[in-house]
Amino acid sequence: MTESKWSWQRIDPAGMGVSGDLSKVFKHEPVKAPGVFSVDPPDPAAALLVREVVQNSWDAALESRRSAPTEPITPFEVRFRLRSVSGDRRDALVEHLGIQELATRAAAVDNRRSLGLSEIDCLVNLDEDDDLRLLEISEQAAGGMHGPWTGDDSKLFLALCSVGITPDEPGRGGSYGYGKAGLIRGSAIRSVVAYTCFRERSDDPGVTRRLLGMTYWDRYKFDGVSYTGSARFGSDAPTGEIVPFCNDVADEMASRLGIAVRDPAIPADLGTTILVVEPTVKAADLVAATERYWWPALQEPSLHFDVVVVDESGDVHYPKPKSNAVLRPFISAYDVATTPQDNRRPNVRRRTLQRSGAFATPGTLGMVAESPGWSNPEYSEGDTGVDHRSLVALVRTPRMVVEYYDAGRTAPYVRGTFVADDSANESLRLTEPKGHDAWQTESAAGDVRDDHASLARDVLSRIRSHVNSYRHDLKPRPKPADELRLPEFDRIMRVLLKGGGPGKPPPPVDVRPFSIQPGGRLEVGSDGRLYLSGTARIEFSDHHSADPVEGDEIEVNVRYRFMEDDHLGGYAEVDIEAPRGFAPVPGRTDTYRGRLKPGTAVEFVYLSEDYDPSWTGRLLVNAELCTDAGSSVRGDNTP
Repeated sequence: MTESKWSWQRIDPAGMGVSGDLSKVFKHEPVKAPGVFSVDPPDPAAALLVREVVQNSWDAALESRRSAPTEPITPFEVRFRLRSVSGDRRDALVEHLGIQELATRAAAVDNRRSLGLSEIDCLVNLDEDDDLRLLEISEQAAGGMHGPWTGDDSKLFLALCSVGITPDEPGRGGSYGYGKAGLIRGSAIRSVVAYTCFRERSDDPGVTRRLLGMTYWDRYKFDGVSYTGSARFGSDAPTGEIVPFCNDVADEMASRLGIAVRDPAIPADLGTTILVVEPTVKAADLVAATERYWWPALQEPSLHFDVVVVDESGDVHYPKPKSNAVLRPFISAYDVATTPQDNRRPNVRRRTLQRSGAFATPGTLGMVAESPGWSNPEYSEGDTGVDHRSLVALVRTPRMVVEYYDAGRTAPYVRGTFVADDSANESLRLTEPKGHDAWQTESAAGDVRDDHASLARDVLSRIRSHVNSYRHDLKPRPKPADELRLPEFDRIMRVLLKGGGPGKPPPPVDVRPFSIQPGGRLEVGSDGRLYLSGTARIEFSDHHSADPVEGDEIEVNVRYRFMEDDHLGGYAEVDIEAPRGFAPVPGRTDTYRGRLKPGTAVEFVYLSEDYDPSWTGRLLVNAELCTDAGSSVRGDNTP
C-alpha cells in the first residue's frame, strides 16, 4: 500500500467540529462592483485572490521594513505565474504531492460538490495524460512567515491553519486568518502548498525555511470514519502530529515541486512562494484585479511595490492602471488628495476632514469632474448605458482600495479618493468586515467599538457632504435676471398695454382626472442627515370616467428634487416600492405603468437617499393617462 502523503483530520467530539472548507467565510459575499465598475469586472475568484493574498504579503513586507528602519529598502514584488507541467515532470509532481491520494478520497464520496469540488477537475482525469496546471505566487522581500511552530506564534500556522486569528499589529491591511479563503477559491481541488523563508529569530533558533501543504474540503466519511475535510502535507513529528518540513528538507521538497529554493542570506529571498494546484483564475483577470484594487500602491514610487503576472505562454504582464480610462479619474483624485494644489482648477477640489473625536485630521479627500464627459453622461457621446454614480475610493495606509464608496446617484457625477491619515488607519481598519471591503458605521453586537464606528460614520458622512457640495457647484448656474423671460408675465403685460379690450376669452380650466395625496415626512438619521419617506396615494377624481371593469392604464412618476436658488435642481435617488400590477417603464427613471380602476386607490411607498440638512427638497408626484397624453396632473410636496 502506498504511504499516505496527507494527514486527514478526524472529527473528534471532544474538540471543536470545524469544517475544513474555510472558503465558506466568503460564501454568498460577491465582490462589489458599483457603477462603472460593473462593466467587464474581473472574475470574483481572481479579485478575492488578489485582494487577500497581496494584502497579507504587503502587510508582512511593511512589518519587515518597520523592524529594520535603517536598512536599505529592497523592492517588494508579488509575481503570479501560471504554468503547466506534463509528461514525466507531471507524473513526478503527482507522486511527490500525493495527488493520487486526493483523487481516491474524492472518488469515494457520492457527491463531490459536498466537498466543495466541481464535477470535473484534475482529480477526475488523473489517469489521463492531461497537463497539470499550477499557479505559483511568489513574493519578494516580504520577510517570510516566521515564528516558532507553537501556539499562535507561527505566521505560517495563522496563514494556512487558523480562522479569524489576527495578529495585534497596527497598520495591517488584512488578517492572516481569512486570506486563505482567496487561495482556496483559487484552486479547483482546494489544495495549496506554502514554502517560506525568513531570518533566524531568537524565539525560533536554527530555523529559516518551512514548507507545508493544506487541502480544504468540507466534512466527509471515508471507510466509515468521519473527517473534517482538512488535511496537512508535512513531516511526522515525534508527538504524532504533522508539522512543516524545515530547512534543507523544506528546500528539497520545494525543488521536487518545481519551486525555486530560497536563501535566507539574500534579502530579496525573504518571503513565501505559494503553489496553487489547478488554478481557477486567468492571467487577464489577475491583471485587471490588481489594477482595480492596488493602483494607489502601484503608482507611488516611494513604496517600491510591484505586482507581475506571467501567463501560461510565458508572456509577462505589468498592471498599468493609468492606461485604464475608468481608473484615471481616481488616480487624479489621489494626486489631488496627497499633493497640495498650487493652482485652483474648476474640475478638481481638495478637502481635508477636520477633527472627529480624538482625530485632528482623519484624512483628505480629492475630487475630480469631467464635463463634457462622465460627469454628465447624458450630454456626452458614446455613453454605454452604465449605471452612473458618484464614487469615492477609500484608501488606508497599506494603499489598497478598501471600497469604491457610492456617494450619490444623480448627475453631475464626481470621482474621488479619500486617503485616511495614518493616525486614523488602525481605527478604520478595525471597523472592516472579514472581506476588508467597507468601513462599518454601527457597533451592533459589540463587534466594532463605538468610537471606531463613530469615526467611520463621521468620515463617510463628510465624504458624502463634500461630494454633494461639489456636485452642487458643478451644476449650471441660473441665467442672470436681465436674461430671464417670464412668458406668462409678458402675455399679461401685452394685454394691458393693448388697453385691456375684450380680446379672446381665457382657455377653459383643465379638469383634473386624478386625486393625488403625496404624503411623506422628513426623518433625521443617526448621522444628522435628512431623508424623506412616505406613501403617495393616487385615485381617479370624480371628474374622470374610467372603464368600470378594467380601469384605465396610467403612468406614475415619483421623484425628489433639490431646490437651488428658488429653482428646481438636481434629483435625489429614490427607492420606490410600486403597488401590485405596476411595472417600471423602460428608459424612464422612477416611472411605473399599470391599471387603475374607478373607486380604488394605489399607493407608492418611497424613501429618498439621505442628504445634507442645508439642502431643501421637493417631492414631485405625477400621474398621466396613457390613452390621453394631455390629461395629467402633478402633486407637489415641499418639506
